[in-house]
Amino acid sequence: MSQMRIVVFHDTYGCETGCCGHVIEADGETASFEFEHPWNESSLEFAQRLVRDMYGEEHIKDLDWDNCIVRVD
Repeated sequence: MSQMRIVVFHDTYGCETGCCGHVIEADGETASFEFEHPWNESSLEFAQRLVRDMYGEEHIKDLDWDNCIVRVD
């Protein structure tokens, strides 16, 4: 059984208004676009919150947060 790969990254909404936010991608498929940014939390805390809000605590408790890669561009 392979592990699910979840990626959270900054992107534009795809319109010409300059809207941006963060995409949650699960196994290469866009799962959600959130018009949010990590203003008062670390990048890791921000990604954890977005994924937790989307999938629920019970579905993410076995994710390997200690070995995740956080990249801020």
